[in-house]
Amino acid sequence: MIRRTVISKTQSEIPYSLEPFIREQLKQKGWYGDFYEPYDPAPEAIDIITARAGATMGAEICDGVHTERFNIPAGDHRIPAEMYYTDQTGDTLILFLHGGGFTVGSVAHKRAQCRYLAKVSGARILSAEYRLAPEAMYPAGKADAVTALRYCASLPHRILALGGDSAGACLAANAVLEAGVKTDYAFFWYGAFDLSIGEQMDPPFDYEAFTCIEEDQEMVYNRLNRFRKLAVEMQKMYLPDTVSAKDPAVSPIYSDRLNTFPPVLIIEAEYDYYRFNNDRFAERLSAAGVSSEILFYEGVDHGFLDRISAVPQARHSLEAVAGRLRTL
Repeated sequence: MIRRTVISKTQSEIPYSLEPFIREQLKQKGWYGDFYEPYDPAPEAIDIITARAGATMGAEICDGVHTERFNIPAGDHRIPAEMYYTDQTGDTLILFLHGGGFTVGSVAHKRAQCRYLAKVSGARILSAEYRLAPEAMYPAGKADAVTALRYCASLPHRILALGGDSAGACLAANAVLEAGVKTDYAFFWYGAFDLSIGEQMDPPFDYEAFTCIEEDQEMVYNRLNRFRKLAVEMQKMYLPDTVSAKDPAVSPIYSDRLNTFPPVLIIEAEYDYYRFNNDRFAERLSAAGVSSEILFYEGVDHGFLDRISAVPQARHSLEAVAGRLRTL
């Protein structure tokens, strides 16, 4: 059975609508073209440099958190990492993996979120700088996630948890399946658990599955279209031509070893491209005997965790994770 909790909007009681501050943010976004046009860019036409320059940097919202920087040995290279903790840190250790479509983002982009989680949970948070595509295509990022989890398992702890957002959630799930270490809890924000594209996803992507008021429909569809296209770019940049997005080693939703997961919390956004795919992942975890919980945030979109200083749901979701960790 899946426990599902709906988190209502903070500034609007209108059902199937965007939070007013999310609406204002989306009004500033660019237009991503016809919602149904085919999209198949050549890899060399994908502008990763601009995407990296435009990634959202989380703004600091707390103090009293220490940061240590170090490298994790990983065979022929080292994985830069940061550890966050407070003077009251206990014996829970968390591995966090940032999102960014396997091509964008860094430890720095989620530093504020990890520091806040360290403060409100009392846990140590290790954030790992896994290698990015296209410079290091699959399985490089996954291999670094596995190495980082094994490293965490070698450190003193009572509880070992892990989490991530979007692509980082996928890598964290990959690590659970492949690291061969015991974990006690996992938490994922809007995970990219299926790297298939659009109609090939399980379930197939469909704009009409997302209910919204007429005033918001164009903005919602435009945001979804952005991620429909990003999913194409992500697959082209991250996966070699010889690797299928349906491979369970790539897309954990297709794994037949989901029973190896600890209890899982999935944090969903109402207007997220991966929303129904996250539902399906929770269903498969539950069918495999894994305790699964969904926190469903109304009125927000994919990436709301990035805007920790501007979107109250970002802080609320981190506090929800912290509360659950404290009960372990």
